Amino acid sequence: MKTTIVGAGAMGRWFADFAKRNLGEVTVADINQVTAAKTASEVGVTAKSIEEAVPEAELVLVCVPISKTPAVVKSVAERAQRGALVADIASVKSDVVETMQEIGENVELVSIHPLFGPGAREVKGKDFVMVPVRPGKRYIALKKLLTKLGARVTEMDAEEHDRVMAVVQCMTHFVLLVYLHSLKSLKGFKFVKKLRTPMFSRLMELAKSVLAGNPELYGELQVHNKYARTARSCLLESCRALDVAFSAGNSKSPKVIFKEAISPFKTEEIRRAYEELYRKFEEGVE
Repeated sequence: MKTTIVGAGAMGRWFADFAKRNLGEVTVADINQVTAAKTASEVGVTAKSIEEAVPEAELVLVCVPISKTPAVVKSVAERAQRGALVADIASVKSDVVETMQEIGENVELVSIHPLFGPGAREVKGKDFVMVPVRPGKRYIALKKLLTKLGARVTEMDAEEHDRVMAVVQCMTHFVLLVYLHSLKSLKGFKFVKKLRTPMFSRLMELAKSVLAGNPELYGELQVHNKYARTARSCLLESCRALDVAFSAGNSKSPKVIFKEAISPFKTEEIRRAYEELYRKFEEGVE
C-alpha cells in the first residue's frame, strides 16, 4: 500500500518507519519541507511536498498536533485520490471525527489512536483504537495487518473513545505532572532522591518518563478532550476529601479506599503487582 505520512514529528517518523517495513513505498510530507527531508533521510524514504505526496497515496496518515488535525484531515481528503484511506492518529477524536463526517464519499475515513509513543519498538502487544467513519477495503487490509503483527485493535465511537481517554491518558498524565510539580516545590528534594522505597522509586521513574515526552501534547490532551476536566475534578475532589479526613485525625480513610478499590481486581493480580514492584526494585531496573 503506497503511503504518505503527513507530519514529520516523532510519531510521523515512527509511522514512516513502520510503513516502510510493512506497507511498501512511503513518502513523508510536512509543511516544513526541511523537517520532512530530515525525517525521510533518517528513515530511508522519500520526502515531497504535501501537494505532491497526497494524491499519489493509497493511505494518507495525518500525524500532526491535536489542534491542527481536523483542518489537515479536511485539506488532505480534498487532495486524495478516489478510494484512498485517509486517517489520523490524534489522541482526541470528537473534533476530527466530526470533520470527517462532513467530507465527501470519494475516500475511506478512519480515525486511529495508537496507545503508545515513539519509544515503542513494535506493535506486538500494543493497543490501537479505531473509530471507523467510512471504512472500506484499505481499512480492512490495515486492520488485518496490525492484528497479524500482534496488535490489539478495538473499534469504538469518538465519544466513547474520549471518555475512556480522559481516564487512561488525561487523569494519568495529570497525576504525574502534579507529582513532578509538587516535588519541585518541596524543600529537601536532594535527599528525597537518595532515600528510596520500592513504590517511590517506581513512581519517580514514571514521572521522569513524562519528561521524555512532548509537553505540548500533554497540554492539548487536557484542553481538547472535553471529558478531561471531569476526570481532573474527580481526582481533585478525592485529594480534598482525603486531606480533610487526615487533617481531622482520621487514620482509617485508607481502609475505606482499599475496600472500595479492591473489588475490580483478583487477589492473584494484586499479588503479582506487588511481586513485580519488588522484582524491579531489587534488580535496579527502575
